[in-house]
Parts: sequence; C-alpha cells; structure tokens
Amino acid sequence: AMTSAVSKAKNLVLDLLFPKFCVSCRKEGSFLCEDCAKSLIFLAPSCFVCGKRNLSGKTCQSCRKKTHIQRFFAPFSYKDEVIRSAIHLYKYGRVKELGDVFGGFLASMLEFYEFKPRQNMLFVPIPLHKSRKRERGFNQSEILAEFLGQRFHLAVAADALSRIKNTLPQIELKDNAGRRENIKEAFLTHKPEAIKNKTIILVDDVSTSGATLEEAARVLKAAGARSVWAAVVARR
Repeated sequence: AMTSAVSKAKNLVLDLLFPKFCVSCRKEGSFLCEDCAKSLIFLAPSCFVCGKRNLSGKTCQSCRKKTHIQRFFAPFSYKDEVIRSAIHLYKYGRVKELGDVFGGFLASMLEFYEFKPRQNMLFVPIPLHKSRKRERGFNQSEILAEFLGQRFHLAVAADALSRIKNTLPQIELKDNAGRRENIKEAFLTHKPEAIKNKTIILVDDVSTSGATLEEAARVLKAAGARSVWAAVVARR
C-alpha cells in the first residue's frame, strides 16, 4: 500500500508539473479524452496486400502468393490526424501510458471481429534495435503486445525476434522499394523452438508500407511458424 501511495503522490506531482492535454481538443486531464476517443472511426479489416475489405482480415486467395501474412488487423488510418498525433506522442514523446489506450483499441477490434484465442498462438512485438531502445527507453510495440497477451491470456515472446540491423525509420523513407531494402535481413530468430508450429501474431504501432511486417513474417515462417498474422494500431 505504501508503494502505491508513493507512486500516486509521484503521479500527482508529475500531473501538476506537466499537465496532460488531449492531442485532439486540448482538454486537460488525459492525452486522449473520452469524447475524442469515442469519435475515432474503426476501419474494417482488409487484405494485407491489396487492401480489399474482408471482415476476417484474411489475405485474399489471389494475394496469398505475394505475402507471408495470413491475417491483418489495423483499427485506424495513419492519415487520421488525431491518431497520428497520439502515436507520435506515444513513440517520440515517450508517453508510455498511451500504450494501454492503443492496446485497448486493438483488443476491441479483435473482439469485435470475433478473434478466438487458441493455445498455439503467440504475440510477438516487432523489436527495436538495442541502440534505439536505449534512446527511447522502451519498445512501444512490446507494451502493446503485453497488453494483448494479458487481455487474451496468451503468451508474449518479446525475445523471439531480434533486430540485428539499425535501420532508418520506415516512415522517413519516400518509397516502398526503399523501405523493403532498408528492412531487408534486419531480423533474426533466436528461439525457433518457441515459434515452431505456432500461429504468431506480430504487433506494431504503424504499418507504413507493410515491409517491416513482411520481413519479420518471412523470418518467422522460415523458422517454422505455422502461420503469421499482424495487428497494428494504424495503417498508412
């Protein structure tokens, strides 16, 4: 009880020094107020490759040969200014608590589209290179994956993949070919035994061109994953 009292006092001091304002309407109290959160529009799931709406999030039959990802879920468009500002604050403003807000959105979308957790499923966050993680202080995708793991009572393997190449942020690159080149051979699997025959659900904050998810999925499939899905907060 003592530690919770101390952390409550600490939070109170932080709130007084750095008041929280909604990224959308600037109302004080939280980084995304209830009214603005309610006004956000969920996107229906769609094929990872061609973007055609598909309520199960499955990759179209005709697109299967073009990807290692079987199902894809992204509740928001990155073009939405509120979402873009909130993700920016989460990642670069180091506002960790937005992780639970975004995790809640992702979980709601999965529940709405009748995601059924099975024992052979595993959440795997897209890893950051250790120097980037050191600089940021946390991996934003790991927080989302942990949230989903707790919500759906599924295991999270934050160390299943590691990033061996310190890549440029995908969002800063102009074209998809550059993004594919940037992320090529950036990941390594350390625990093929944990991945073998599992349905892996990759978790990230934004999918710009899909190249990062695709490369991670390729590595996981090569290590023996049964199938790879992806869940991101926003897609470009």
